[in-house]
Amino acid sequence: MAKTKRRRPRARWTTLRLGEITLAMIVAMAAGAALGLAALAIDLRWFWPSPVELGTVAGARVLLGSVIGGLITVAVFGLWMRTVVVGMMASHFSPRTLMVFLDDRFQRNLLAFMSAGVVAVLVVLLRMPTDEQAAAPLVSTMLAVVIALASMAGVLLAIQHATRSLSLPELVSGLTDDAIKVLDHHPKARIELPEVPVPEATSRAVLAKGTGWVTAINIDRMRKALPPGGVVHLRCRVGGFVTPRHTVALVSLLETDGEEDEKVDLDAIAGAVNLARTRSPDKDIAFAVSQLVDVGTFALQERWDTSTAHEVMVHLGAVLAEIVDRGLPRLHDNDKDGRRVYDNAGWDADDLVQLCVERLRTPAARDPEVSRHLIQMLHEVRAVAVGRDDLAVVSEVDFQVEMVLALAEANGMLARDRQRLEQEAESFFK
Repeated sequence: MAKTKRRRPRARWTTLRLGEITLAMIVAMAAGAALGLAALAIDLRWFWPSPVELGTVAGARVLLGSVIGGLITVAVFGLWMRTVVVGMMASHFSPRTLMVFLDDRFQRNLLAFMSAGVVAVLVVLLRMPTDEQAAAPLVSTMLAVVIALASMAGVLLAIQHATRSLSLPELVSGLTDDAIKVLDHHPKARIELPEVPVPEATSRAVLAKGTGWVTAINIDRMRKALPPGGVVHLRCRVGGFVTPRHTVALVSLLETDGEEDEKVDLDAIAGAVNLARTRSPDKDIAFAVSQLVDVGTFALQERWDTSTAHEVMVHLGAVLAEIVDRGLPRLHDNDKDGRRVYDNAGWDADDLVQLCVERLRTPAARDPEVSRHLIQMLHEVRAVAVGRDDLAVVSEVDFQVEMVLALAEANGMLARDRQRLEQEAESFFK
């Protein structure tokens, strides 16, 4: 059998949002052109000749040229301020976290406004009367002045926004909001199953079509690629890394004599697993939560910043509690012809609790105060899990608390501090 050529996933601009930036710039330039033409039309319709002498057309051209140069300068200054912020944060956070500072909606809006202003003034400049000694158009000239004043306000806003971006609580709160947004868009349950059957021994393996991170799984496309009675067991999940050697699904067919084999589209099943070269914080709940953990672990390992670690744990506890409360439905599905898809590998709430705490517990166990904050966070998550009867999360939290206490003892924490920590943990079992 000929070896199938595996392709690499195309680069997806999931972090810098190139599509959003391009669209915003196009819309802004179109709006600027319309504004400039509208100002000239008003001048020619109602204010020509101008009732107020503001100078000549020649003087207005000099003013408009200066305004255009000033707008470009302000736009460059705004970008420079963002560069300063990233440079100042580079010594405090990992490169992955720094992408949060580059992905800034305010910066995109400021550039769009400046683009609109430049185009509006440029249209006025090019469409002004040719008589250099004629009176300058009133509305068009005033429009350029207003845009120039607004650009000065934009400088102040850029400085204020850059300063606010340096606030660690602001960063942590933003990452928390992003994680909740990903949770809001998590796929809803299609069907509820008490348990998932085991794949048959004769199941056929479907290999990944390339190397990259799983960003989405198209269940509908996968199900439609099956013949009636066909079954797919997923072996990958969003946020997982796969290569052409990895099995992303197992396919079981109703018939085993080979007749149904011709009706199943294995390439379509493999293609239903979308891959990208980088992980997406917009769709991957594990990645969104990990960004919060990145800030906490970096604060503890590099600077021993317990205040930032506490800030992270408070917000992380809120996110994990929300995940436990809502749940993470598996992507099970079926149809009237007996086609079924079983999600054997999706994320569960206890998986995310384990993912977060295992990265935090080792550095946290070296300091009594940080350990106490971590146990308090787990207490909050456990309370929600008990209310939802999620025994898997309760068991995972109890295990993690025991591990924190064991690490505290192994790290030589003072007996008095360890005793207070144990008293904090005793509330779990009351």
